[in-house]
Amino acid sequence: MYSDIEVAPYQMGNGPEVPEAPGAMVEMLQQAGRDMGLEVVLQRAPQLRGFKSMQAGEVDGAFMFSFVPERQEFGSYPFKDGKPDESARLLSLSYVFYKRKGSPFQWDGSTMRGLEGRAIGYNTTFSVGAMLTKAGLPTEHAKTMEQNFQKLLLGRIAAFAMQEDVADGYIEHMRLQGVEKVPIPWQRKPYYLMLSHQFVERNPALAEKLWAHIGKLRKERLPELVRKYASQPWGLLTGPTAP
Repeated sequence: MYSDIEVAPYQMGNGPEVPEAPGAMVEMLQQAGRDMGLEVVLQRAPQLRGFKSMQAGEVDGAFMFSFVPERQEFGSYPFKDGKPDESARLLSLSYVFYKRKGSPFQWDGSTMRGLEGRAIGYNTTFSVGAMLTKAGLPTEHAKTMEQNFQKLLLGRIAAFAMQEDVADGYIEHMRLQGVEKVPIPWQRKPYYLMLSHQFVERNPALAEKLWAHIGKLRKERLPELVRKYASQPWGLLTGPTAP
């Protein structure tokens, strides 16, 4: 199961339908299933519903999610030596800040300036919101990236924290004017395929082999798939709500 929100170029389209060109990450996981003789049945749903379905054992897994300790209530991550195994990750993404051109907002890697009483925007349910709140920063969320960029251009938020690859692609495709990226990342995070506790308990060796194979495909297959989708038009979050 995966989100019903587009995160281009990794998962494409909004809503419950799986599009014909589903995205680089979806294709990579389909390849993993074929390689291991597993039938991959894709479903899309809002993130919390997906977590609940995985927790209940109604689906075998969900993607693509960063490690948040509280999410272990819903499913399992690949672990090694007592911590998430980054070699089994789907990919890594950097969160960076975007601001209006000319804005006084600054982030130098250690100090933030120029909030001027306004919040930092983020996409609803994205884990970066909790990270910003934990750092004592004022936050405000919106359902989509499109909405957050609109709020940024209207001056309603001081900055927008978003996954760099995804936001850069949106800006380029939409030819969005009036915003600029703060070059120093806020965080860089690995993202994983989570598997249900029930699946891992029934098939512990298979779960480990699947995670290990994903790590292999990330190196061998994902760059090619990302290039493929970079040349295609994007729907880009113009529909409903999102890792």
